[in-house]
Amino acid sequence: MYTASPTLLQPKTLPAKPHGYADTPHIPPKLSAKEQQILKWCAIGKSSWEIGRILNCSEAGVNYHFCNIRRKFGVSSRWLALVKALEMGIIHLEREAELHLSAGQKTR
Repeated sequence: MYTASPTLLQPKTLPAKPHGYADTPHIPPKLSAKEQQILKWCAIGKSSWEIGRILNCSEAGVNYHFCNIRRKFGVSSRWLALVKALEMGIIHLEREAELHLSAGQKTR
């Protein structure tokens, strides 16, 4: 007869998440200022290349920040990260659209 060992029945403890990573869906992760800017431009519909031109950095730099954003939100795509940012109130589409429109009017 086999008996179950008490250690096998204990739940495994997971390693602590690094600073800035959300443990639960309702606690927003800590994003850097650059990551927040990139998410805002993504919400307007800008590509990585366009965001790089706007923020004066390379497309690879923008993609690097998107990689960090996806990891912090625990998602596999920038669009899922954007949805989570919207749900958590990190980004507000109305404000971003107004900024985009006012920026377009200044260049005319």
